Amino acid sequence: MKKVYLILSVLFLILLLTVGIYSLLHLNAGAAKPELTFGSLLDGEYSKGRRAWYAAAFPQSETLKSMNKTLNGFYNFAGLSGEDEVSLIVSADGRMAQGGASLQSDPNTEATVSGNGTSPTEPSVPNNVEPSDGLQPGMIVEDLGAAMLIGNRAVEVAYAEYGTIDNYAAAVTSIANALGKNANTYSILVPNAAEFYTPEAYHTGESSQIDMISYAYGKMGSNVKTVDAYSKLAAHIDEYLYFRTDHHWTQLGAYYAYTAYCEKAGLKAEPLSAFETGQYDVFVGSMYNYLENYPQAAILRDNPDSLKYYRPHVDLETTVYSDSTLTNGYLLGTICHIDSDVSNKYLCFLGGDHPITVIKTDVNGPVCMLIKESYGNAFAPWLTSHYSKVIVVDPREFNSNGKPTLDIAQFAKDQNVTDCIILNYPMMIGSDTYIGHLKNLVK
Repeated sequence: MKKVYLILSVLFLILLLTVGIYSLLHLNAGAAKPELTFGSLLDGEYSKGRRAWYAAAFPQSETLKSMNKTLNGFYNFAGLSGEDEVSLIVSADGRMAQGGASLQSDPNTEATVSGNGTSPTEPSVPNNVEPSDGLQPGMIVEDLGAAMLIGNRAVEVAYAEYGTIDNYAAAVTSIANALGKNANTYSILVPNAAEFYTPEAYHTGESSQIDMISYAYGKMGSNVKTVDAYSKLAAHIDEYLYFRTDHHWTQLGAYYAYTAYCEKAGLKAEPLSAFETGQYDVFVGSMYNYLENYPQAAILRDNPDSLKYYRPHVDLETTVYSDSTLTNGYLLGTICHIDSDVSNKYLCFLGGDHPITVIKTDVNGPVCMLIKESYGNAFAPWLTSHYSKVIVVDPREFNSNGKPTLDIAQFAKDQNVTDCIILNYPMMIGSDTYIGHLKNLVK
């Protein structure tokens, strides 16, 4: 038996040596190698660029990744039993920074308007629904952390790049400066599930989200009003605040962030008892889709989430637009019906990610603008109790790659915006791609 092990070990070492020599001889010379400068070394840009160059230059990298997934299936993990043990850790490519999923509907048709205070608890039904992942072919994805399977929960573990977080804080500050005294600018940074439901090593040190959030807030200008959503969420971690199979929070998690915002903005938060509710019972989300090629991910498929929604109790109308002219829009819903054969039940909130969503209510109040990625979709419905209009903007849909242009300051002025909320979760504050979208909003 020892001879067998010895032979296998020698063969494995020969294979590693062969791959190593082959990679050195066949590196893609066309890949752009990052330039080493003192500045790029200091702010972390060189190390990130080096990783991106090596990924592009390494021959047959996708084939080797696929082989790694196959080999991974030969291992047995205690985490599959449902215990709180880490059973899988892989690189998280941060594709959520590029764009999100959405319910597509025919702009020439109308959907039932949701949110009528006298109607039953059934969400609106968009016509010609077709789920879309929002991603474009050839998009560059970033290495922003790790995707982890722990017990029957999958999470994204963020890694701190403080030079990048500096850039995020600067982008938020530039938006606040551009809006000036015409609008109050609020920053809401929210932790994800990894901060509360992972072993200590994965939410401390460079993965401490409270440290990332505190650092970002400390770097923002004095005209940015920072909101402590973290403490509200931390006080309720025994509740169903985050999905286990999806990277998002639940609408209940978003509610606690909403209460923190109300305290900061001088508003009276509506009690949960004021809202009618409904529920989808089988939800297998984005984290399962990301990890499904690994055998361990079967535990997510076999233990789906449920999604509970809280229906706005004001009369409202929700319209989706493709650009800032706010023309040729179509009705969708603040809370949308999701067919049973659509696995992504999170699309229930606003119908997913769209360039601009405008929610008009019968509330006699000011106008709010929410700048967000998909974490903001579950948050937006809570704002309808306080504003006559809630304008939801996805910065990823503007000012790049042939997409429509948007001057956020002029748009806010034209729409009489009095409060601007910029809400993001940790993977976005470390994403150069997403930060670039925020920066591009200021002309």
